[in-house]
Amino acid sequence: MKIVTGILVAAAFLTLAACSPKQTATTNDTKPATTPTNTAAPAAPVEQKQEDTVTPIKKGETVTIQDFADITVTGNKISKKIEPSKPGDFHILYESKETDSTFFALVIKAKNLGTEEIKADKIAEVNLKFDNKYDYDTFSTIEERGGEDFIYTNTSVDPLKTGTLYYLSEIPSEVAKSDKPLKAEIKIQDKVYEYTIR
Repeated sequence: MKIVTGILVAAAFLTLAACSPKQTATTNDTKPATTPTNTAAPAAPVEQKQEDTVTPIKKGETVTIQDFADITVTGNKISKKIEPSKPGDFHILYESKETDSTFFALVIKAKNLGTEEIKADKIAEVNLKFDNKYDYDTFSTIEERGGEDFIYTNTSVDPLKTGTLYYLSEIPSEVAKSDKPLKAEIKIQDKVYEYTIR
């Protein structure tokens, strides 16, 4: 009887010893495999979504926002002095008085596709980005009298009429002279477009 009991105890002990490492190994194997999968899975869609929100736009290309406006980037200027396209005898101009700065202007034509007038300063917001890390805000003005003068952008663009807007920023001369990337981010309603200057 003692021999049988001893054999059963020894068998039970060997079974526990044999099973125990397998369970531990299984637990340790599954834990690390689960952690990277969980952290890596959400990262890819987030990065993809951010890339999809910015749409490139080129000079002369028209973007249509239904029932709002046709937007066309007609060009840009970097100069100490920004004047309207056909300056009259008496006109407003923007001139940098600082020796180490100059003006940047992004020129946009906007046709109002809505049934009501749009305040010119509500058509778009423009932000200038230098070397993919320095940001410069802009303010806007609009041409009047066929390009002879500028007027404040609290004026309106009537339905089916086109306005020529200038988005201006006084920037360091270093930014103007550099060959590093310079881009304009144009936000129109909830869409963002990127115009590459260089």
